[in-house]
Amino acid sequence: MRNSNRCRLATALFVGMIVFIIVFWVAGAHSQAANQTGVVTASTLNVRIGAGVDNAILQQDGKNVTLSNGFRVTITETLTGWYKVSFNLNGVSLSGYVSADYIAIETAATSSPQSTQTPVVKPQVIYRTETSYKPISVAARISKTAPLCKKNGKTRYKVAKKKIYLAKKKKITIQGEKIISGKKWFKISFTYKKKKRTAYVRNTYVKMTLKKAANAKIFNVKKSVKVRKKKGNKAAYKKSGGKIIRIAKGSTVSITKDVLEKETKWYKISYSYKGKTNTGYVNSKYVKLAKKAQTKKVRVTVLSSAQFEQMMKDQRFPESYKQSLRILHQQYPYWQFQAYHTGLDWNTVIANESKTGVNLISNAKGPSWKSKAEDAYDAATGKWKVFDGSTWVAASREAVSFYMDPRNFLNDRTVFMFELLEYQPQYQTKTGVNTILSNTPFYKKTFSYQDIHTGAGKSMYYVDAFIEAAKSTKVSPYHLASRVKQEVVTSATTTSSAVTGEVSAYPGIYNFYNIGATSSSQPVLNGLKWAANKTAGTYLRPWTDPYRSIVGGAQYISQGYISKGQNTGYLEKFNVTSYQRYNHQYMTNVEAAYEEAMKTKKAYADTMNQTPLVFSIPVFENMPASCCPMP
Repeated sequence: MRNSNRCRLATALFVGMIVFIIVFWVAGAHSQAANQTGVVTASTLNVRIGAGVDNAILQQDGKNVTLSNGFRVTITETLTGWYKVSFNLNGVSLSGYVSADYIAIETAATSSPQSTQTPVVKPQVIYRTETSYKPISVAARISKTAPLCKKNGKTRYKVAKKKIYLAKKKKITIQGEKIISGKKWFKISFTYKKKKRTAYVRNTYVKMTLKKAANAKIFNVKKSVKVRKKKGNKAAYKKSGGKIIRIAKGSTVSITKDVLEKETKWYKISYSYKGKTNTGYVNSKYVKLAKKAQTKKVRVTVLSSAQFEQMMKDQRFPESYKQSLRILHQQYPYWQFQAYHTGLDWNTVIANESKTGVNLISNAKGPSWKSKAEDAYDAATGKWKVFDGSTWVAASREAVSFYMDPRNFLNDRTVFMFELLEYQPQYQTKTGVNTILSNTPFYKKTFSYQDIHTGAGKSMYYVDAFIEAAKSTKVSPYHLASRVKQEVVTSATTTSSAVTGEVSAYPGIYNFYNIGATSSSQPVLNGLKWAANKTAGTYLRPWTDPYRSIVGGAQYISQGYISKGQNTGYLEKFNVTSYQRYNHQYMTNVEAAYEEAMKTKKAYADTMNQTPLVFSIPVFENMPASCCPMP
């Protein structure tokens, strides 16, 4: 009995102490919240009678209560996305609710005991760069009576069954061009019988009336084109340092004048060479009109909780996506989310992506991760068929479903597989690229290479090569560096033989992105064969040094994937776009997009909450009600 009472007493004392600690902790926490001072960062901020924009605005003397920029309040309670605050206005003590998006917590850095002035805190203005492409539109005139054709260059263009000719000096607009049977045709718009029409005409019938230079690119050559001093095949070539100036295929130039020389059209162009702008003449068959990239800074507006809910509704995000997106919005208010509606049935997608050999996984994984289809697994021996290298086997339908379900990756570690891959120089920095390259043989290391214009030997840091590749292709350097780390880095000090330049079959050849390394027993050799291609002349091939491989490979990714609509890591891995759907997938590793996403996340580090990233998240028809589970 005595022992029982002692136990009861001890229990009562213990419970009392716990209650006291809890009460003291809660009181302390409340006191801390009550002592916090907030500073208004909006130009004007409404004060409401409750938390949420659906509540009425607080009134004083029949007028709405609004607080101006720099006004200080005392935060008495913290709610999801809102603060309950108290303050003095016009000599009257008031309290109400304000959006937390427009309140900065005052710290020692913004308030000094010696200062009696109210600090003015300017709202942080965040911008992102948006790139758009201006349609081709070049003013021109018909230089001599011209017959018109349809886009095949053979069928004559007719109106009311009558073949149409355009008279000399007729005003037209060039909207594009194409090569048909080795001859250049312009797509033009013009007015005929008071109606705007489009047709095709040979370029030799057209004279550009250039008020400003037309954007163009070098094409239709193996590697480069020589520049002449004047028009004509007999004109002397332009030189620099005793060497003929060449402009590489794919380089951007500007057409400043077009002239006809014995039925051959020549362009006077301006171009960049060794950091300077030069001019010269090139046969028009080597120059193609191109859309001009335009970049502009767009101010990013932080959405309130109510606005964010409306955004998800407008984007038609399914309910099963929304809670994860709400959490991300609360953590990173500058992030933006777009729904990429594929219009595809989920089960159809999984059936196609689960075909044997389309998606692979390491044989080291457990049985549930690996396919047991007849053409992937030998039931008699209990062994899986190897499709790539010595360890890569077919992924199971369950593994494909898990990695393809976007809902499994809507968190701040893996959401980067949905990040749009355009280059954003204001926040994709050398520091971030170096973060990705840390713990690799490329971190703070240089390589030697030959200048593609002069042939002179040079040295460059790997990080600078990725930044240069991003600048020239407009692809995120974080994506490029993450891709390289995923493809060829094997440890902090070692790499795949694809980037050593020492493979005996392809000496001096590098392939940093493993492009062309198709599934086989020797995928690296397949990739090096592709990188060594001397006849194609595309993407700076052959890749005889790291610079050509890093920059040329970025060109390949930009032109071969991103420009085709596969503009996120997810879509590069799982091609659910309309372009070669279920094929044209960059890698076969089913986990690749997931693994690259985590590498990219590290690059942003502590800047994520101030970075206006844009994520394009796929949505499918007839998806399961909840996330597909991990096998």
